[in-house]
Amino acid sequence: MQKRVLFFLFGLISFFVSAQGDVDEISQLIFEKTNALRLAKGKTPFKPLDSLNRLAQYHSDNMVAKAFYSHVDPEGLNPVSRAEKLGIQAWRRVGNTFIGIAENIAQVPWFENVSTCGDTRSAEALAECMVEGWKNSPPHYKNIMGDYVYLGVGIQFDKNKMGFGTQVFR
Repeated sequence: MQKRVLFFLFGLISFFVSAQGDVDEISQLIFEKTNALRLAKGKTPFKPLDSLNRLAQYHSDNMVAKAFYSHVDPEGLNPVSRAEKLGIQAWRRVGNTFIGIAENIAQVPWFENVSTCGDTRSAEALAECMVEGWKNSPPHYKNIMGDYVYLGVGIQFDKNKMGFGTQVFR
């Protein structure tokens, strides 16, 4: 019994060290893969923006900490209101129109056999699976191809090895 508990704890610690160490790498890969989709369609690549990275990471962290999966958090805040709460510019003027922040979210497990993705236990594979999911979802893909200039990315893992990814566009 004691060996099983130690083995479980070692496995859990190994996962968190491995996955948590890859969070920055996964975020960067998501950013790059998203820009590759835009470039393939002749679109201008997104520019990174630290404030949007913070906003995206905040939402991914919040989904894990408060155990929810939605664009609207338990406080009732949507992406624009979350940005405003955190003092992040939520609107961009294009001509006479104001465009608010848009958001994509996704869940992908750190697992060996994910439907349509296969083994996602590497930063590369998990990022590819997440971006491919957004590509295959018309509303998410519309955000990726939309009239946005900046992209922020965040990812966090829960205790069950589920990755919660967030993209924020402005």
